Amino acid sequence: MAIPVPLPWAALTAAEKRSRALAVADELFAREGTAVSMPVLAEAIGAGVGSIYRQVGTKDELIAALVIARAQVLRERFHAALDADDAWAALTRATHATVDDCIADALSQTAWDEAAFASEAVRAARAGATDALAALVERARDAGALRDDATHEDLRLVFCALRELAGIGPESAHRLAELVLRGMRG
Repeated sequence: MAIPVPLPWAALTAAEKRSRALAVADELFAREGTAVSMPVLAEAIGAGVGSIYRQVGTKDELIAALVIARAQVLRERFHAALDADDAWAALTRATHATVDDCIADALSQTAWDEAAFASEAVRAARAGATDALAALVERARDAGALRDDATHEDLRLVFCALRELAGIGPESAHRLAELVLRGMRG
C-alpha cells in the first residue's frame, strides 16, 4: 500500500491550509514545545513563513486557534454530560476524559493563559467551557452528589495543574482527579 503524499501547499484551499497548519503545529508542539521557531514550523507545514502568516497569522494566533478548538471540545463534552441520567457518573466521566486531554496536551497551562490574555476570542471560548463545567457541577450538586462547598473551580485547579504537570503520567493524573472528586462528593 502506498503512503499518501500530502498535497503541495499551493494546491490546498484556504480551509485545507488552515487545517494543515493547525494539525502540523499541534504535532510539532507536542514533540518540541511551543518555543519552536516560525521557520521550523513553516518547514514542517510545507509552506513559507509568509504563507503561514497570511493563512493563519502569527505563532501566537496559531496557538490561540488551538486553545479555542480545545475549549470548544471541553464545552461540548460538559454540555453533553448534562443530558446523562446520573449526574455524578456524568461528572466523573467528563472529569476523567478531560484529565486524558490535559496530560496529552502539548500546550501548557501557561500557553493557554497567555493566549487568553492576548485574545478576546480565546477568553470567550474558555469562558464557554468554564460555564459548561459550572453547569455540570451545579447539576451534580442539585442531585445531592456534591458537598455544598464544592465548585467547578475545584476541577479547574486539577485541569490547570495537569497541563503543567503532564509528565506525571496518566495513572498519577487520574489518581489526583479521583482524590479531588472524592473530596467534592456529598
